[in-house]
Amino acid sequence: MKKLYRITYISVLTALLPATLIAGNGERAGTGGANELLINPWARSAGFGGFNSSNARGVEALNLNIGGLAYTKKTEVVFSRSQWLKGSDVNINAFGMSQRISESGVLGVSIFSMNFGDIDVTTNDRPEGGIGKFSPQLINFAVAYSKEFSNSIRGGVAIRGVQQSIADLRANGFALDAGIQYSTGSLEQFKLGISLRNIGPDLVMQGDGLMANFTDPTLPFAVEGYRKSQAYQLPSLLNIGLSYDFYLAESHRITALGNFTSNAFSNDQIGVGAEYGYKKYLMLRAGYNAQSDITNKDLSPTVYTGLSMGATFELPINDKGATFAIDYAYSPTYVFDGTHVIGARINL
Repeated sequence: MKKLYRITYISVLTALLPATLIAGNGERAGTGGANELLINPWARSAGFGGFNSSNARGVEALNLNIGGLAYTKKTEVVFSRSQWLKGSDVNINAFGMSQRISESGVLGVSIFSMNFGDIDVTTNDRPEGGIGKFSPQLINFAVAYSKEFSNSIRGGVAIRGVQQSIADLRANGFALDAGIQYSTGSLEQFKLGISLRNIGPDLVMQGDGLMANFTDPTLPFAVEGYRKSQAYQLPSLLNIGLSYDFYLAESHRITALGNFTSNAFSNDQIGVGAEYGYKKYLMLRAGYNAQSDITNKDLSPTVYTGLSMGATFELPINDKGATFAIDYAYSPTYVFDGTHVIGARINL
């Protein structure tokens, strides 16, 4: 039965692979949508720049490589808040929980909410506003299942609901994520991860905001109707990551990692990162996005400088292995004042 599960999972992952083979085309930038699906809201992995798809574990694997969800020992609860491009007044809240439900299976859920604050309603007649406000909101929620196929292989799938809304327009859809992680070594030092993300049908905006008056020269009056809205594709991507843990004595660990991301609607990315860990109490990490032209402010395809950094403080709360942790990450940008992410987690 375990062999059947493994064959089925790998077959599904392989079947989805062609959907990303057109990735890496920078000329398609801006032609897709739902780019909030590319934002990693979790503070621990944000310190790597999100390039740790090979060793993401627990709840944080929900946005990187769902295979890592299977590392949850019993129960994990995570909350994070991001000041996205500080000074833009855009905030992101994320909550996730994972629960082991069998000897080899873990169930996970998460919700992501991106808020833009109150914006003045304007019209052609009132471009200065003063007639009310509206609050755009981007929400996605995920339900995931991950399984240990063996001591070395873990894989999983997630279904993610996607919702985008403004005052009078809304789009709803869903996306599928799948991922697998492989580890080997006496202490599982070497890790390999492959994941596909955001595979799903196109989204299309609907609502009263598309309503307009149309004139017909054969009629003495205007006709009210809906304008057609162009559908847009989800930002699918493929992650391939590697990492290796170097243990120095019993208390110190240095992890080196690398990741290749093939994007459907932007240039490919190569990211590297490293983490220092003192026992399980303190972790310091950094990542760098080696994307083309990222060091040139005028030519960079992103507002980020490429560097990310973060830290974790984790303390035991009982003698059964339960811990409480605070995570922080910072990513500097060319405009605004960078992105700050702070999170709290409980492992039971």
